Amino acid sequence: MEIKVGEIIRAKREEAKISLSDLAKELDISPGYLSQIENGVKKNPNLEIILKIINRLDIDLAMLLGIESREENYLVKIPSLLKLILAKDRYNKVLEEPEILKKYCSLTERILDAKYLINNTDLYKMFLSEIIDQAESMVKRYTSIEAFINNKENG
Repeated sequence: MEIKVGEIIRAKREEAKISLSDLAKELDISPGYLSQIENGVKKNPNLEIILKIINRLDIDLAMLLGIESREENYLVKIPSLLKLILAKDRYNKVLEEPEILKKYCSLTERILDAKYLINNTDLYKMFLSEIIDQAESMVKRYTSIEAFINNKENG
């Protein structure tokens, strides 16, 4: 998934709790121009304005341009709001398939129902941790199987 400069700027502005009009006024630009930058309408914004925005919102230039080499650093610097936006977009694409959505809802229902069967909060937390561990193990197993299948088909 491609992260757009405007999305990062908007997320950082919202995370700083600055309104679009207040930031535009501070930068001496129109709110419409800033909105166009944030929405990706303005494809080639003025570099001086972008540098002012970066400075004001404390945005890392390498992260903004997508040139960081280490994904860990990149993810640490992405505002928490943007992480939620990315996750929501990714999950919505997965859940578009009716059969997957049905299975997901069934799984979620069973996990939530377990809370009423396991009354002890600490035990329920352990139950959830074990589900997460098993899910991670299963993902590794199925990605290995998929890689094997792909190698067999291509080789």
